[in-house]
Amino acid sequence: MTKMRRFNAIFDGIINSLAFVAGSFIIIMTLIECYEVIARYYLRRPPIWGVEACEYMLFLLAFLGTAWVLRQKGHITVNILIEHMRPKTQIYFNLLASLVGILISLIIFWFGMKTSWENYVTNVRVVKTLSLPKWVFLSFISLGYLLLLIEFLRQFVDQWSRLRLKKEERQIL
Repeated sequence: MTKMRRFNAIFDGIINSLAFVAGSFIIIMTLIECYEVIARYYLRRPPIWGVEACEYMLFLLAFLGTAWVLRQKGHITVNILIEHMRPKTQIYFNLLASLVGILISLIIFWFGMKTSWENYVTNVRVVKTLSLPKWVFLSFISLGYLLLLIEFLRQFVDQWSRLRLKKEERQIL
């Protein structure tokens, strides 16, 4: 197995696992909200932590599952024009989209890491019902965008390979 295939297999395993965790958060949030409704209306004792726990999980699941969604091509796209272009032109547009994704992911990853570190050093806390370190949540932004960056890089390499294949096919003809 080549190093790139091994890397891809490991990376796919990571984003699959994180997507599973994100999906599990949806189930857990649903159960928490059902418990809150029952506790509020039937037991007259709603938990004070329920909404906050769901807020945190909702925040985290957005960054844990986004690279998986990108790999599955599940993000919203507008491809009305691209569908009517030649395959080679479509590849160029996909390369451009991947480059823009790489650039944006790199910028957000960098600023996320910088902000996480600053919040860690200064011990900033999110103060609600639970008082938690803010850097923990900010680090998930960095993690999510690092995974997006890698996935955009993989898609760029894939599109580049397709472009080279098209050029080779043209040279053979």
